[in-house]
Amino acid sequence: MKTPLRVFFASVLLSPIALSAQSAPAKSVEDEAVLLPAFTIQSEGESGYAATNSISATKVATELKKMPVSIDIITEQLFKDYGLTEVYDIIGLSSGVQSTQRAATGNLESYTIRGFTTFFSARNGSTNLRSYDSANVARVEVVNGPASVLYGQLDPGGVANTVTKQPSAKRASNLRLELGSWAYYRAELGTTGPLNQSGTLIYRVDASWLDRDGYRDFDQQKKTFIAPVVRWAPRKGTALTLDAEWVDMDLTGVANWPRYNNRVVPNNFIVKFADMIPRTWNGQGPGVGTHTGNRIYSATFEHAFTDRIVLRNVSGVSSVRRNAWEVASTTINILATTPAGQLPYSRSLSGSYANGQTFANTLNLAARFDFSRRHYTRLVAGWEYVAARSESDSRVSGIVAGVGVATPANWDLANPATWDRTVPALAGARVSAYSGGKFWEDKFYLVDALALFDERLMFLGGLNYSKIQNLSLNYVANTRLRFERDRTTPQAGAVFRVTKAIGLYANYSESFRQITSLRTNADRSLTPFDPVIAKGLDYGVKFDFGEGRYSGQATIFDTININGRQSFSATDAIGAYTYETQVGENKAQGFELRLSANVTKNFQLVGGYTQTHSYISKNPASPAIVGRAAIRSPTHAWTVTTSYRFSEGWLKGVSTGANIGYRGQAKAFETNDVYPYLLDPRIVVNARAGYTAKVFDKPVTYNLTVSNLFNEKYYPSSISMGDPTSYRLSAEYRF
Repeated sequence: MKTPLRVFFASVLLSPIALSAQSAPAKSVEDEAVLLPAFTIQSEGESGYAATNSISATKVATELKKMPVSIDIITEQLFKDYGLTEVYDIIGLSSGVQSTQRAATGNLESYTIRGFTTFFSARNGSTNLRSYDSANVARVEVVNGPASVLYGQLDPGGVANTVTKQPSAKRASNLRLELGSWAYYRAELGTTGPLNQSGTLIYRVDASWLDRDGYRDFDQQKKTFIAPVVRWAPRKGTALTLDAEWVDMDLTGVANWPRYNNRVVPNNFIVKFADMIPRTWNGQGPGVGTHTGNRIYSATFEHAFTDRIVLRNVSGVSSVRRNAWEVASTTINILATTPAGQLPYSRSLSGSYANGQTFANTLNLAARFDFSRRHYTRLVAGWEYVAARSESDSRVSGIVAGVGVATPANWDLANPATWDRTVPALAGARVSAYSGGKFWEDKFYLVDALALFDERLMFLGGLNYSKIQNLSLNYVANTRLRFERDRTTPQAGAVFRVTKAIGLYANYSESFRQITSLRTNADRSLTPFDPVIAKGLDYGVKFDFGEGRYSGQATIFDTININGRQSFSATDAIGAYTYETQVGENKAQGFELRLSANVTKNFQLVGGYTQTHSYISKNPASPAIVGRAAIRSPTHAWTVTTSYRFSEGWLKGVSTGANIGYRGQAKAFETNDVYPYLLDPRIVVNARAGYTAKVFDKPVTYNLTVSNLFNEKYYPSSISMGDPTSYRLSAEYRF
């Protein structure tokens, strides 16, 4: 970034204009609920940290206390206060999310819920689309537990669904500028309003730009993002919305966790950087990283036949291109012949050129029927069709038959003079695999929310039928294999309100996921896998005291995941080979507690605690590991976030708060011996202070965030250490 631009950021952020202005808490211009007086099919926005309703479990806006489902909602105000702009980081604010991890160069992101790790996320209810930036995100809703009734293919722990911002007929704009530690600069702009006098045509545009370094060497990210939306509503109850998202991102990434291979000495399994090399060391460097380009185009048509029957159709096209090239190995191999004092660090390179296109169409019919003044039902019937294709070539370093690029020389981590970071280009690397695929899915579902006795008793039930077709293409072997699978998935639950403030609930749900690769059988034949199936039971209490001032839930959950993939070694007349079966099994039991409290007019608290016992319950391929804890699943995890706003006196306009998160010790990944690689237990404190005033009679908010306030040193993932103390200063002007 050029120096004048940095000066511009600093001068705007540190401008003292607001110090002499009258202050007032800024009201966010949120999305208006669309459609009906009887019920809505979009969630209303919240102005603070606590949310009261969700659309992620029923596709109809429903109060949390009326749903027999465990949902954690992260509002825009919460993730903005703590300067989180990557959806991956926002998901980590949920107390139910026990771990998040980004691949070394950022080409894959995952998170762990209820002891199960997933790479799935959803955008506006579709797992075929995903969000890349918070600029147009109104909230993130984390649905806990199996949830394939609405989402189709899914992992057992649940899914994080981002809900995007919608245009408003009320004209409003916001400009947010941020600067922070390690040359962090970001700008965000949002604007919405009418395009004609009648207000039948409205728009919204959200955009952001990011240029940052990291505290580690060679850790860099650049991103541009824009999301325009136009809505035309020619008559009441009928609307057509066109929206798009464009993102381009370059990320070098990090890898600073070299591991010993001979882990035979207890408590000496992980090389601690503090005892060896600087904390800023990075195994990645110039010439490696990931470039991602993603394009989304969607059209939404809504029509209300009456105030009780609504039709909605959403069509979307997504196109992604990704080039990844990274240092793949982070292993220290100490042999008997290794000279004393040396730490030989083996290095190799791997990467790929990949692109994919997805078309998804979802048709919903939502209706409400009243049986009497005390009883009603809400039905959502849906059909979703998905067609996707992908193509990628995998590349590795190493020259074979004169083809490829040389593997980088090993380093001695104890001798910085050996750290030659010269990296050959991805384009010249040897192609190790070249494949493609086509995927089709037809999904039909029906969800019914039945309310009896003035909503004293609420039933939620649903059924999903999914038919999947997959075509695998191997361009090297010139083969093509096609298969079909289908699955019917149920869900059923109920909430009984013992009193106005307390409700008892129970819920049974299932999920499934189809493995798209083919299985090698014991006779060497190839056949498709069956779906991996999960079954989950939740039961607990939902509470709401003081007219919503204190609300939350306590849940006991029990989930089993079956049909796990297993690999066995065998030898026949041809030679040694590996065959696979589906006899693996995992279980997870635990307890969740969530609370949101408006303790006083100015003091707000949200938080939660999750206790999880997730373990391998069946593994014929490696019987010795049965009973071991699942990877990246700490037994205990909790999060508390507070906010206090001064409304009187000389501190009027000032707000303060803290986010405190605890994650217990967890296993980084599975090993065949008794010495696991461990992720550290830690308590991380993030603090913030803000000041809201008026400039030209419009609100401006200054916010200072200090992340990892006490500089906790820990490994949250098997990729790298957590960031040390850092600072972020932002100024947001609403006009």
